Amino acid sequence: MAMAASPYASTEETTNACRTCRLLLGPCTDQLRGVLRHFVPPSTFPRVIKQNISNRPRLTVPQLNLILPRGSTYTGNYEDMDIPLLYILLRNICSIPPHTNGWGNDPDPTDRSLSANIERIRIARNQCVHSSSPALSNADFNTIWSTVRSAVVDLDSFLHNRNQYEREVDFLRHETMDPVRDLYFIEELRIQAAEDTITRERVHGLECKVEEMAKNQNVRENTMLQITGK
Repeated sequence: MAMAASPYASTEETTNACRTCRLLLGPCTDQLRGVLRHFVPPSTFPRVIKQNISNRPRLTVPQLNLILPRGSTYTGNYEDMDIPLLYILLRNICSIPPHTNGWGNDPDPTDRSLSANIERIRIARNQCVHSSSPALSNADFNTIWSTVRSAVVDLDSFLHNRNQYEREVDFLRHETMDPVRDLYFIEELRIQAAEDTITRERVHGLECKVEEMAKNQNVRENTMLQITGK
């Protein structure tokens, strides 16, 4: 008796959600770290954060402990900062002008300012994190991906990094989500290709034998004709 399909089985829509998470947690987060480094090099961060203490918004305890550890100073390189914290810092300590609709709001589609693109990445991240479903429809996936990719292209231009993160976004768009499974199928294809080669060689060998037999038969028939004189 066949088992019923699990309601949690992987689908194209769940793959969409996973792929979008990889996009946001990978190149998008690294890109925002690059923007922060542009305005505040890590070596100057302790001084800058103390100077802007009055502009610091309400932070969670983990965020506060990270950037203002008690009894010491922050010595990281921004690799331990996630999108929410990066957004807070970019918004509050980097003197980046707000987009036309203001920080914290959806930017106008035509607004390609630095703050608008940072905002788009924050909004896309929140859409994924706060979703009640582990799946993402093709339509929603394409919309989010297109919006984020455009923001990444603009941010690459700001960073003058030769489209570093745009290339990574395009790579992730079609990169495998299950390399072990893909390797299995690649190996199966390799085996089948090898078997096809062997089969073709055998068929070719048989064809040669048939051709040789036909030639021999013609020789015998010609010889008999010469003997009998017919």
